[in-house]
Amino acid sequence: MLYLTDWYGTSTDLDLFDAILLNTTRIGHGYALMKHPILWKAVKERNIAVEVCPISNQVLHLLWDLRNHPGAFYLSQNIPVVISSDDPGFWGAKDLSYDYYYAIMSLASNQSGLRTLKQLVWNSISYSTLNKTERALANATLKRQWDLFLDGILNENQ
Repeated sequence: MLYLTDWYGTSTDLDLFDAILLNTTRIGHGYALMKHPILWKAVKERNIAVEVCPISNQVLHLLWDLRNHPGAFYLSQNIPVVISSDDPGFWGAKDLSYDYYYAIMSLASNQSGLRTLKQLVWNSISYSTLNKTERALANATLKRQWDLFLDGILNENQ
């Protein structure tokens, strides 16, 4: 995975070219990616995930309003997105729940709902470094937990 956080017209633009040419499977942050249509189309075609760290990016003042985060563009273009926390210990974050919440509330469209949340959660396994056996176990565990989550929501509303 390659971490790319700078904006358009800097040396990290060349890193995006290199990452794609070297067959990366995941790009960290990728702020400049949306400024290069040919590259983001290549990312989409090659099924390369872009890691998005909503809270970290806001805490670090890379943007003030998460609705303007490049991750919103990636989601709108069906580019695979993985939610990450990026240095959670630094600001005392305990898990990814808050990052997922902000991703759904700020980056995703108002019509996204649980379908987008589910895809973001599954992407975390699909684009991980787990081997085939570990990935199968993680997917089975996640499916059981997702089903329990949905059962809880449905039973709450009865």
